[in-house]
Amino acid sequence: MRIIHLSDIHVWRYAFNPLRLLNKRAVGMFSLLAGRAGKFRLERLHEVVTRVLELAPDHVLITGDLTTTALADEFREARAALAEILLDSTRVTVIPGNHDRYTAGSVRYRLFEEWFGMFAPPGPYPWLRQLDDETAILGLDPTRSHLSARGYLPPEQLERARELTGGSTTRLPKRLLVACHYPVVAPAPYAVELGAKRMVNAPQVSEWLATVGRHIYCCGHVHAAWSFVPEALPDQLCLNAGAPLLRDLTGHRPPGFLQIELEGNDVTAIHHAWTGEAWSTRLLSQTPHFFRARFPTTTSV
Repeated sequence: MRIIHLSDIHVWRYAFNPLRLLNKRAVGMFSLLAGRAGKFRLERLHEVVTRVLELAPDHVLITGDLTTTALADEFREARAALAEILLDSTRVTVIPGNHDRYTAGSVRYRLFEEWFGMFAPPGPYPWLRQLDDETAILGLDPTRSHLSARGYLPPEQLERARELTGGSTTRLPKRLLVACHYPVVAPAPYAVELGAKRMVNAPQVSEWLATVGRHIYCCGHVHAAWSFVPEALPDQLCLNAGAPLLRDLTGHRPPGFLQIELEGNDVTAIHHAWTGEAWSTRLLSQTPHFFRARFPTTTSV
């Protein structure tokens, strides 16, 4: 099975209507004016869509932050720009990021659900979505309208997640992917950055994840592609897709997305990066027998 993992697209639009700026959105607009708009190159989105289609995925997973300040215009443009990927809702899963819940109004009027709710099972989070006989996605939503970028997984959602993965009547799939915008832990180079905008109850979420068994954790939020096995979660392969439209001046965070290949028990993660003129590919990790062995042998590049 081939899964394309996208995250943090950050479609943005300026809003100068004063009525739209009487909330946290004013901070977002200031950020755009101060330079954030130049960091996310919307003109590249067509190349991203074309590349994804060329790879003929079995499923597409988008782990949030389709927008920047949760404006209806941003949601509308994101939906239109991704239309060719979104033709079959049974082959696409989309969960929200914190920027998709940027203001209390966007939450109250359920803007994310209006534009992208059809790409997930109905009902509240968490949910378990079966992709085939062996593979399923468990969706989590720790996003909230808050002055900071920090997330929080509500206790009732965490308890329901425990029931879905540990109940006596639950039969987990052989290959489980957990989809959550927020990482619970980051590799050392990004640990400080995540700490400033972390999920505040990440330790409790990690304790639960440690009981789930082998799983791939697909996230975003930190705009850097990675693949690693956290020391405290040896049964987890954590994959961050990075940001496909990011303007990377350092060369350390090439913009792109992930191609996840599931073949039997084996997992391969490949990063597709836009160089400015063409696409390049980089093997992030290759983990034979991940869904069978207790402790995986992971080759990272």
